[in-house]
Amino acid sequence: MPTLTRAVCSLSVLAAAALMPREAAACTTATQSTSLGSVSSYTVGTTPQQGSGSAGLQCDILLAALTAHYVGLRVDASSFQLSGPTGQTIAYTASLTPNGAALTVGNFENLSSISLVSLFSGTSNSIPVYFRTAATPGLRAGTYSGFLDLRWYYSVCSLGAVACLAYSNSPGLVRPLIGPPTNWGSGVAVRVNVELVVANDCIITAPNAGFGTAPLVGSFNPITRTILIRCSTGAAYSVGLGDGNNAVGGTRRMRSGSNYLSYEIYKTASSPDRWGAVGSARRGSETADTNAGVYDSVTTQGFDYRAAVLSGQATPPAGTYTDTILVDVAF
Repeated sequence: MPTLTRAVCSLSVLAAAALMPREAAACTTATQSTSLGSVSSYTVGTTPQQGSGSAGLQCDILLAALTAHYVGLRVDASSFQLSGPTGQTIAYTASLTPNGAALTVGNFENLSSISLVSLFSGTSNSIPVYFRTAATPGLRAGTYSGFLDLRWYYSVCSLGAVACLAYSNSPGLVRPLIGPPTNWGSGVAVRVNVELVVANDCIITAPNAGFGTAPLVGSFNPITRTILIRCSTGAAYSVGLGDGNNAVGGTRRMRSGSNYLSYEIYKTASSPDRWGAVGSARRGSETADTNAGVYDSVTTQGFDYRAAVLSGQATPPAGTYTDTILVDVAF
């Protein structure tokens, strides 16, 4: 019988312990970073870039949702510009909602009227911040970075299930018995870093080349064409031409069914040098036939070439012979 009594007492103690209230995790602040990704310089020049991340304040909202909460924000400092490696900048805005009102330095935002579920909608119950850049053409490639110095003020419930028994407050905030705070205190300073990587890119125009129609291999005349290339500001590059889909032994070939017609492409309109894709067979941007060495993102370089059907081969059966050449640009 005593054994049974001890068992009953033990169960009573365990049940009482399970009902004891536990204090929820307090609000926490931490430096945050938001990446807007890596984007072509031409895309950044024409299209605003957007992204979001944590604004540096995270709170347990399960208990706080049952009572009045107070959250305030002030932007202490920001240039609202992303600065690049050569001093170029990209203007941006920051807001607490997508495409919302832009945050400004010095203004105090009382966010207490927003529901906690909406306010702390970011990852792990954090308050999100949304960034949007201004379209900025003519940028050099590189990493562009900026910052927001925020100051958070808060008072949310940290203990209690039905009635709040304790609050998590930012430094100096005085929570009155009735109504919102009149003394928000000193708050907590948090830095939010933001970064955008601008990548080199090119716009390539490569018109089709046709030899026309001829009865014999020796009747095809050489043709000249120009490849047009425009690249990011400050970006020297090289241009390569692939061997096509049917090359054999380092010789390009056009194809019609199971038959082939050999041809080649040479650097410039008069050069005997084959234009290829590897090493010295490539062409440097400084050798462009027009606007050589001009890298301002708006000026187009022109690269002339000569294409010729190779003599000395037997005339293949009649047909339409085609090939596809890949033009590549390397920085």
